Amino acid sequence: MSEYENVLEQIRPFGPYQIRTFVLVSLFETPLAWAMLAPIFTASNPGVFCDTSQELNTTFWGLNKNQSKQLGCGKNVYCQTVPNISFLPDYTSIVSEWGLVCDKEYISDLITSLQMTGVLFGALITGQLADIFGRKKILFIEYGLLIVLWFCTGFAPRWEIYATLRFLVGGLIGGCLVVNFVLPLEFVTPAWRTFCGCIGFWAVGLMTLAPWAYLLRDWRTLDIAMSCSSVILLLLWWFIDESPRWLLSRGYLKEAEEIIVKAANFNKRPVPDLSCLQNFVKREQIRKNEERTYSYWHLCSSFHLTKGSLICMFGWFVSSSVYYGHNFNSKNLVGNRYLNVFISGLVEIPALIFVLVSNNYFGRRKTVFYLMFISGLACFSILLIDAFVSSEDDLEKRKALTITMAMIGKSCISGGWAAVQIFSAETFPTVIRNIGIGACSMAARIGGIVAPQFGFLGQSSMQIPFTIFGILSVACSFLMLLLKETMGAPLPDRLHRQSEIASSSVQVELLVKDNMESNLSGNGDMSNYKDSQTQRDITPAEAESHQNSLENGGVNPLL
Repeated sequence: MSEYENVLEQIRPFGPYQIRTFVLVSLFETPLAWAMLAPIFTASNPGVFCDTSQELNTTFWGLNKNQSKQLGCGKNVYCQTVPNISFLPDYTSIVSEWGLVCDKEYISDLITSLQMTGVLFGALITGQLADIFGRKKILFIEYGLLIVLWFCTGFAPRWEIYATLRFLVGGLIGGCLVVNFVLPLEFVTPAWRTFCGCIGFWAVGLMTLAPWAYLLRDWRTLDIAMSCSSVILLLLWWFIDESPRWLLSRGYLKEAEEIIVKAANFNKRPVPDLSCLQNFVKREQIRKNEERTYSYWHLCSSFHLTKGSLICMFGWFVSSSVYYGHNFNSKNLVGNRYLNVFISGLVEIPALIFVLVSNNYFGRRKTVFYLMFISGLACFSILLIDAFVSSEDDLEKRKALTITMAMIGKSCISGGWAAVQIFSAETFPTVIRNIGIGACSMAARIGGIVAPQFGFLGQSSMQIPFTIFGILSVACSFLMLLLKETMGAPLPDRLHRQSEIASSSVQVELLVKDNMESNLSGNGDMSNYKDSQTQRDITPAEAESHQNSLENGGVNPLL
């Protein structure tokens, strides 16, 4: 345990101050969910009114392709009379606004894929910006820009301009999500990181998106209203502090100490001795210098690392593509679309609670396997329902079973994604953990780009997306069994044992020298540093002993 984490233990690892910070930062997830998932409603087809009275002396209505085929208003009819079609008045969307049907039918889902491409670039750029300028500043700057551009989408005159704005909005969403995830974790000890990583307000955002869309049926009004209501969170600037861990990593010791003192007072704990944080600052600088020597190539530096990296990346890709695929495909489900979206957000909550319990009971590997496998089976079961429950008398039963299985699949994949994130973070060695998670995050964003196209395929046949979801989820569940269980195991620090010993030797030598100099300046006593006077090299055995002492929170026998 590091010096910083020892300080957190003394002021309470998850006390009232950390709880307040966690809740306030997590509140950003709700409007971020609105912004990202709004295309569920704003990019859906409200259905067409086909005026074919000149040819057939009748008028046909269609809510979607399945219903329009029953009523005789299929694609082959209304695409031949495009100038004469009108959209149903139940709600408006970008489809009805710019006539994105027939040969333009793919555009609405393409725009959503462009938005998810923006999420990829935003996450990549923001990770660097947050490391340079700080978590808090970047979070609020990007969130403010997001509100402005989101508001502007409600006034887009053409779909090309709207697509550009959605790309930029996606980039800012991706950036905010990165900082939103990292910031609360840097206020707590490792024991609480699983909780903070799983629990949040994203599901609340998805649930509340449904009543927003139900009350505001015009897509422009919906975007404008949601963006304007999100402004209130900017007031949290005065209630959220910068990450002390980031401040220490940048050498801002005084500012970090002020926040820690504030947290101790808020938690009603005595202020601990903060002199040890100087060693933490030095150690963080050493760690950063080490990480600069590693790159993405080191993820494939051995067979086991290559296997683990590829499986983890595939797990993130599947989690993202299936999760967002379920969300964007909800417009093709039978039943009330507002109720479907609300339930799809509600079912995420028990899944995340299950991960918290199961991760420490069954282990990481089995938890991921169970959730992914059940999600795949639920998706495959929809194919069986469609095949064996086909009579008109059982139509309502088929609708209910289809929605139930879709929600079970959605619930399990949301929990599976949370479990995969934890499992992956514990699989990569410390020196390449950030690189490994960055590669996995990139794979997840690619999955998000692909996901809207599943919804597009679902317009032709409801079976296609669920077949894909089932295959991906089941394949991922079995691949995850090839990874080693990490529950209760010490986290790997180095790629190879020899590099671990050598690196520890460098750390010990530098810390001995720093400690010697500070002791000399304090009382001039050099009696305890005879070995340091000769500046001898630390042996591998001593270095290993020092590393073990640090990991166990003990006293370094060399100092």
